Amino acid sequence: MQRYARQTKLAGVGEPGQLRIANARIDVPFDGLAGEVAARYLAGAGVGRLRVRDEQIAEAARAVDPAIAVDLIGGTHASPAAGVSPASSFLRDPAALAVERGSRFALDALRAVIDGGESRDRESRDREPREPS
Repeated sequence: MQRYARQTKLAGVGEPGQLRIANARIDVPFDGLAGEVAARYLAGAGVGRLRVRDEQIAEAARAVDPAIAVDLIGGTHASPAAGVSPASSFLRDPAALAVERGSRFALDALRAVIDGGESRDRESRDREPREPS
């Protein structure tokens, strides 16, 4: 826990949140640069186990945290730049898109682990109609 002392001081994380992160298993659904970025962020945050698509992504995670458990799940997915039309690719760098996509995924995954689904439960309770009193 010493390594993650700064994170445990963040509101909403604390030691209980960091323990949830350490015990989490997260699938990284991207190939290429987006997968590497997501794996690096997640490993740096202290995630206990990652499931990744290829050895290059596994190595990116191990470069940050040599002790991280990484499972290779194989498979093929669209490249990180898929969905970018040829016209928009002139305006946006595909590598920057991959980094943005990978980092956004990693942060969303960490939020879900820390919240433990509590925020989703709260939202669904707020939407339910209440009986008049």
